[in-house]
Formats: sequence, C-alpha cells, structure tokens
Amino acid sequence: MGGKSFDLNDDLNILSIKSPKRFVGGPYTVVYKHIVERWAIVALDWDSKPRLGIRWFWDNSGNPFSRQPTWLVIPPTLSNSTLNGLPLDYTFRDKLDQYLAGKISGNEL
Repeated sequence: MGGKSFDLNDDLNILSIKSPKRFVGGPYTVVYKHIVERWAIVALDWDSKPRLGIRWFWDNSGNPFSRQPTWLVIPPTLSNSTLNGLPLDYTFRDKLDQYLAGKISGNEL
C-alpha cells in the first residue's frame, strides 16, 4: 500500500497520503524525493501548523505505517537543517521558508 510497490514517479501518489486525517492538512507539495532510496519529504500542515513530513517507501508497507501509510513529522527545530541538506531551487526554498514561518499558506506553494 505504501511500500516497495508504491509509484514514486507521480507526485500525486505521494500527496495522496493524508493520514492521520485528524491532524494532516495537505500535503501540499513534494519538497524532495529520492526514487532509488525510496523516500520523500512533503510540506504539510500538522495540527494546523506548517511542517515537513518524511516517509520511506520500502518493504510491504513503508515507514511510518499505522493501519494506513502516515508521515513522520519533522520537528520545526530540524526543518532548516533538513532543507539545507537538499539540492533545492532557491525560489522554491524561499517559498518553503515563508510557508514554514506561517507567512504563506500551503496552497501557495
């Protein structure tokens, strides 16, 4: 369902993971994905706050997984260092920073 057979080529597939529904808003955009290593980072709202989420798409279910595929929310104190380690376009990175600071909504990404 969210593991090794999950198609990472289409960002819409990645963005379709919205669990747990009570806390996840969005996800709005795929920030970065590594198809060979089978992981992705997305921008989402967690409990109505802008955050980054990460997920590994390996084995049968991927990780993290409850009854449904879920996102591991990256703590805000780690967001900047996480983004610094990714080869992101400057304009996109600036928008992500604005989103994480609450200056723009996820729909503006």
